[in-house]
Amino acid sequence: MEELLIKSYRFLKRYVLEIIICLCIIFCTWTIYKYYDQFGEGGVSNNTNDWGVFGDYIGGIIGSIFTLISAVLIYFTFKEQRNNSNHEKFENKFYELLKLHKENMSEIRLEDESGRKVFVLLIREYREILKIVRSEARINNVTIDNLKIIELAYMVLFYGTGPNSTRVLKRSMPDYSDDFMERLADILHKKKKKVKKLRKLAFVPFEGHQHRLGHYFRHLYQIITYVHSNNKLSSDEKKGYVKTVRAQLSNHEQALLFFNSMSKLGKPWLKEGLITEYSLVKNLPKDFIDEMSEIDIKSVYPNIVFEYEEGYPVV
Repeated sequence: MEELLIKSYRFLKRYVLEIIICLCIIFCTWTIYKYYDQFGEGGVSNNTNDWGVFGDYIGGIIGSIFTLISAVLIYFTFKEQRNNSNHEKFENKFYELLKLHKENMSEIRLEDESGRKVFVLLIREYREILKIVRSEARINNVTIDNLKIIELAYMVLFYGTGPNSTRVLKRSMPDYSDDFMERLADILHKKKKKVKKLRKLAFVPFEGHQHRLGHYFRHLYQIITYVHSNNKLSSDEKKGYVKTVRAQLSNHEQALLFFNSMSKLGKPWLKEGLITEYSLVKNLPKDFIDEMSEIDIKSVYPNIVFEYEEGYPVV
């Protein structure tokens, strides 16, 4: 109801001149009609009392109409001022959160790298973990659905495979036997040096990144839900603000967001439909996530129109 009133006020503001002209025409027509209704077609009354009564009648109606219009306009003016104030507060907080996101990103460190370059390294490490998880599942005759393999690889990336991390990992993935998880952790531990050298990493892989990724994704989720939960914004307005956020995300960030959303840690993204609603991973180039060795991203998010499907860059 309130939204309808606001739209009505905006309509009045936009077409105020046309509305005034129409009202004047209607009023003049009505006055002429009342004149003939009062005095008939024979002419003008010579009785001043008749004119006084007619004038009072017309004046009373005009006064009531203008009083009503003034009251309505005052109400809408205050209403719009309040909405403008609320919108200004929303925007101030939104850009404050966006600024904080940029600061958080710049503060992410991994050996000598920082900021977005860290996500390039994280994707490299994730892909090595994914290969090892697939290999170990095959060697140990463990049947795992591809979606589960993607999830397990991300959980390993997030928690790592140290003594404490492996324990947390096993508790978070109860669908797998302790024996399999122990063997997986052991093989990852043995391959650390080899993968580091092969992938030319400046850091020891498989140690976990929850202290980096946990805070990053929590804050990103906070920004998106802050926009999503604002019921004063239209769907297009919400998408416009989230588009601003998405423009800050590199391809590697969007790829890691995709893998995060497929894990237990990223359930809120799927539960609220945020990835699809705001096309948060639409800028990923075709084959950035390999369909054969990783997963067909289109099968996971079929309702997203990706940038490569549109044939031109979208930010």
